[in-house]
Amino acid sequence: MIAILSIFLVVLFAPGHVHSKCIAGELCWPDAQTWASFNRSVGGRMISVAPPASPCHDPNYDERACNAVRSGGNSPFWRTDQPGALQRTSWESFGEQRCLISSNRTAACFQGAVPVYAVNVTRAVHVQEAVKFASRHDLRIVIRNTGHDFLGRSTAVGALSIWVHHLQKIQFHESFKCSRGSDRGYSAVTVGAGIQWEELYRQAYQRKMILAGGGCSSVGAAGGYPQGGGQSFLSPLIGLSADNVLEYEVVTADGRLVKANACQNTDLFWALRGGGGGTFGVVLSVTHRTFPALDSLVFAPHNFNAPDTTTFQGLLTLFTRLNPSLSDAGWSGYFFSTSQSLTLTFLLPNRNVSYASTTLAPLLSYARENNIRIDGSLETYASYWDWHLQFQCGGQESCLGLNNLGVSDVFATRLIPRSLFNHEQDLLPKAMMHIMTELQVPATYAILGGGKVREPQDSAVNPAYRDGLWLLVSPLTWRDNATVAEMRAAANLVSQANKLFIDLTPGSGTYVNEADYNEPNWQQSFFGKNYPRLYHIKRRVDPTNLFTCHHCVGSEFN
Repeated sequence: MIAILSIFLVVLFAPGHVHSKCIAGELCWPDAQTWASFNRSVGGRMISVAPPASPCHDPNYDERACNAVRSGGNSPFWRTDQPGALQRTSWESFGEQRCLISSNRTAACFQGAVPVYAVNVTRAVHVQEAVKFASRHDLRIVIRNTGHDFLGRSTAVGALSIWVHHLQKIQFHESFKCSRGSDRGYSAVTVGAGIQWEELYRQAYQRKMILAGGGCSSVGAAGGYPQGGGQSFLSPLIGLSADNVLEYEVVTADGRLVKANACQNTDLFWALRGGGGGTFGVVLSVTHRTFPALDSLVFAPHNFNAPDTTTFQGLLTLFTRLNPSLSDAGWSGYFFSTSQSLTLTFLLPNRNVSYASTTLAPLLSYARENNIRIDGSLETYASYWDWHLQFQCGGQESCLGLNNLGVSDVFATRLIPRSLFNHEQDLLPKAMMHIMTELQVPATYAILGGGKVREPQDSAVNPAYRDGLWLLVSPLTWRDNATVAEMRAAANLVSQANKLFIDLTPGSGTYVNEADYNEPNWQQSFFGKNYPRLYHIKRRVDPTNLFTCHHCVGSEFN
C-alpha cells in the first residue's frame, strides 16, 4: 500500500512512474550473477549509476569529487558527461526523493529517478546486447545522450540506461545517396549519437557549411532533437532538422542493426523524422543534409521597455501584427516578453543592414512615439559560427564553459498558426498579457517559424508545424528543493495558461520536444493526423513496447 501511495503522490514529476516493465527492487529484476554475465557480453561497459550530487553526501562524501560537482553542476556540457545527470534537475528526482547539490552533507541522497545501471556503449554490438537483454528480462530501459529532454524521457526510476554519449563519429559527404542506384546526392554529414551541436557546428564552419541544428549547442545532434522535429534558428531558411535527415542507423527492438532512409525501411525512416525520440529504436547515427555557408548574417538584439502595461500591450499588439511580414522578410529567432518588456533575438540570413532596418522600422517608430525605451542595434556577422561564439558563447572560443543549466523548470507550448495573425489578431496579445498579469506566469516567449518550415514534407513531423508562425512558450521555474505540491502547482499554472492558447487555436498542436508534461489530447497535439500511422509502425517494429516513455507513441497502452 505504501508503494502504491508513493507512486500516486509523485505522479506529476516522476519520469517513468507508470510502467509495465520490470524495474529495480521488483522480484523480476535479474540477480547479480545475471547482471555480471550481461556485463561480460558488453565488454565490461556496464556502470552502476549514482545521482550526480552523490559525492557531496554521506556515506559517499568525497571532497574533491564534490567540488567538481559544485563547479560543474550548472554546465550543460559537464552534465552531459555524467551518466546520471540531466539538464533539468527536477527529472533526477522521484517526487521529493532526490539528491541535491545545494543541500548539506548529512542530507539524505536518494537514487530518485536516476537509472540504477547504464551501458556506456561505444559500438553497435553493445547496444544490440543491451536491447536483447532488456527484452529477454522485460526491463524498463531509457536511451540517453545529453539528458536534455524537457519531458524527462531520458531517465526512469529503476531503469537500465543505454548511454550513447560516446558514439562520437563525424563523417562529411560530398554527395550522400541512400543507395548506389539513387539519382540524386546531397552534401551531408553522418554523426554518431553522442555528438552535440557545438562540435558539429565547429566542424561544419571549417568546411563552410551550415545545418539546421539546436539553438542550445549542448543538445545532441542525433537523438530526440531531430527525431522530434528539431526547430532551429536557421529553420525558416533551410527547414526543420527532421526535414533534412537523410538516413538513420538504428537498433530495433529485436536487436537488429538497420539503416532507415528513402530507399530502405522507409516506414521506419518516416516515423523517426518527427515521431519522437526513445520510441522506435536506439539511434546510433544520423545523416544530416548540409548547406553552403551564409553570405552574411544580420543580428537584431533589441530590448523594449514600456513605462506601463497599457503602453506595452499596444507594442505587443503591433509586434504580433507585424510578425507575418517579418517572417516573410526572412527573419528567424526568438523573442521574450514580460508584462512591460520585449526582447528580440532575431536573425536575418543573407541580407544587409539597410534591408533589416526597413523591415523593423514600424516597430521602432511606434516605440519612439510612445515613450518606450529601446536598447539595441543591428549587427552583422560573417558566419553563423561567428554569431554563435559572440552571442551564445559570450565571445569565447566555444560554449563549453557555459553555466546556464542544471535548473528546475516546467513549461507548456502551443503552435500558433499564421491564420490567427491575419484574423482576430488582437486576441493573441490579449491572452499573453492576461497570462503575465493575471495568472502570474511572469513571462512568455516564442520561436519564430515560417519560411522553409511551411513546405510540406513526407515525414512524421506534426502537420501543425507547417502552419505555425510561433511556438509560444509559458515557462515557470522553482527552487531545487521545492515540494511536490509546489511543483504540481507550477505545472498546473502553465497548463492553465496554455489552455488559453489551445482555445485560441483549435486543431493546432505543439512541438513534441518542448511540450506540457500534462498535455491534454497529446496524440493529436504532438502528432496530428500522423498518429494512426505512427501507432501502426510502432506496433510492427516494437510489438512488446520495449521502448516506452511518457506520451510517446503507444505509451497509452503500457
